[in-house]
Amino acid sequence: MVKKFLIFFAVAILAGVGIGVYLWHMPAKKVENTVGVSISAKDLGKAYAADEKAADAKYLNKAINVSGTISEIDKNQDGGIMVILQTDDPTTGIQCTLRDRGANPAKGQNIIIKGFCSGNGITGVSLTDCIISN
Repeated sequence: MVKKFLIFFAVAILAGVGIGVYLWHMPAKKVENTVGVSISAKDLGKAYAADEKAADAKYLNKAINVSGTISEIDKNQDGGIMVILQTDDPTTGIQCTLRDRGANPAKGQNIIIKGFCSGNGITGVSLTDCIISN
């Protein structure tokens, strides 16, 4: 009985280690390799303002193509470029953290940005790992 338990325990540990190694070496999901839903910045802002749970169910952790006008460009705490797309609410926007630190977006530019939606925060909806699509 003890022998069977030890064999089972050893197999379970080996399986756990194998799964851990597989997950550790699995490549990170990249936004350019993912099909994204297209939406305007204004509609994305409206969706989150109307029903955050429903918007999360539809967009959270998914790749989305957001089109809109750049209202602000700033740097985040890591020195990366953060682009804010204009919505109908002047106090919030769609915050897009660009992966490419050498990107050169301009305020007032109409743009399409593709990124992973990380939900709604105090200052608006956030997108991460963003690339410029147009």
